[in-house]
Amino acid sequence: MADLPPYKTSPDLHPVSELFAGEVAPLPAELKPGQPPITPAEGAWAALIVLGMQNLISALATRVFHLPLGVSLLLAFLSTVIVFGLTMRRTALALFQDSRWRTRPNWGVMFGAFGLGFVASRAFLLFVLSLWPQGAQTVPEFASKGYDVWVLLLVAGFLIPVAEEIAFRGLLLRGLEWVRGPVFAAVVSSLLFGFAHGAPAQVIAILPLAWLLARSVQYSGSLWTSVGVHILNNALAVGLGALLQGRDMNALTGDLASTTIPLSLGLAALLIGVAALVVGTLWLTPRTSPAPALRFPSWPVWTVSTLVLVVLVVAVVVLATVPIFFPQLNPKGL
Repeated sequence: MADLPPYKTSPDLHPVSELFAGEVAPLPAELKPGQPPITPAEGAWAALIVLGMQNLISALATRVFHLPLGVSLLLAFLSTVIVFGLTMRRTALALFQDSRWRTRPNWGVMFGAFGLGFVASRAFLLFVLSLWPQGAQTVPEFASKGYDVWVLLLVAGFLIPVAEEIAFRGLLLRGLEWVRGPVFAAVVSSLLFGFAHGAPAQVIAILPLAWLLARSVQYSGSLWTSVGVHILNNALAVGLGALLQGRDMNALTGDLASTTIPLSLGLAALLIGVAALVVGTLWLTPRTSPAPALRFPSWPVWTVSTLVLVVLVVAVVVLATVPIFFPQLNPKGL
């Protein structure tokens, strides 16, 4: 035995930090003892950066510098990446070492969750419009022309979904899971993500999709599963907008607002949406969340960052609701 070479630890071996179903994640190099690998506060700050930079930079670019929408959103995305990289190094390291970042997407779960989410979100929207046709006028427009159409497709259809998934499902969901468990984390992160879209009709459509995005990550163990679902949803929506390019979008939303959708049709859509949501919830059960014994139940959830995030989300909802009561103060494009 004395002739054996000294034992060396393989760089591929890491201590067990989470009890997941068939997966092991290393502890971040800068993790302090007794601290979750990703905290709720870090997740909230990440969401704040994404929401704040997207709204602020795109609004300045379009309204002050009169840049096209696609270019404005691209500048907002690049600004988000820079700010996140400069201010959240420890969080980024924790994210890169998390098993969900390094696990390949489950394609079956991705397409299944997208199908159920698409049906549920559009069904809920149809139900809302059957009760409130004017709600169509509060949905933001993503109109562009020329080369900017392709920029808009790239940014809104691909880059923004990646950024939002990293913030809401990669960090906020994960941080809340470490403290309060999978159900609480999925509910809170989904509500914040849904209401962050502002427009009441859009919020109703986004909420079921947001829930299934969170559950798809918890079920598959891969952040990239929800990234794929989000890209499919946004690319389809933005692509449809590109096909409608050149048509009067105000006329289209006006026609929709003046169209009466029978309540019976709305109720049928609601039943279909609820059924899709129930199927998705029963199927996408949490399998890769931290075991109860490994959580940090005494770690604070409602910190400065989470409270500021809630305030920002409420402000976005208020701004998006303004046109309903004060049409002359229409903030579309923000």
